[in-house]
Amino acid sequence: MKKRLIVFFLGPLLVFSQEWNDRAVSGDGFAGVSLGFLVEGQTLYPTPYYGPEVNALFNDGAYHFILDVYYDNFIVGFQVSEEFLYLEKFEQNAVWKPRGFNGSFASQTRAYWLTLGYKVIENFNVKLGVGLRSGPKKTLLNKGYKASEVAEGFSYANPEQLYNTLQTLDSFSEIDYSLSITYPIKIYGNFGLVPEVGYTIKHGGILTGISIIY
Repeated sequence: MKKRLIVFFLGPLLVFSQEWNDRAVSGDGFAGVSLGFLVEGQTLYPTPYYGPEVNALFNDGAYHFILDVYYDNFIVGFQVSEEFLYLEKFEQNAVWKPRGFNGSFASQTRAYWLTLGYKVIENFNVKLGVGLRSGPKKTLLNKGYKASEVAEGFSYANPEQLYNTLQTLDSFSEIDYSLSITYPIKIYGNFGLVPEVGYTIKHGGILTGISIIY
């Protein structure tokens, strides 16, 4: 009975894997393009930690817009992420927290990622990414957020805080890396869904989301 259930659930996926493989090796090797959305929850915080209370595992996070091109066994992708991560940059014992208030607007960081993936077995793909994170940036989507809402918990009105007084803390940039797994699932015709789970290295960002592939 268990074997029948396994075959019942995995059978369609394996059939689609073969169809996708056939599509990839036919013609010029083009296998599809996917557009998707990922959400990210932060799990790693610096020690010592000077920020607001962390009351949940994913207290701070980000969202990613992704574009992937599938060609033969490879994936080439691009991502843009808007981030409300808790970040620190130490310079001469100073710290900068981009999830705060910068002049007249609520600041955050934005990252641009390049990814490269490879089909390792059946239709499972492993993607490696490198991203350039910088800030402060004005948000693209959440323009309705007030600066005070983004800066909540950071005491940005307190002149005793380092990040309220030091001019060297007005900008932030770093390189980050990511690792994720995707698996295209056929839905209708050449259309499919691509679930994705992953991890960003520097701040312990757990990624999860889905793309539409054609």
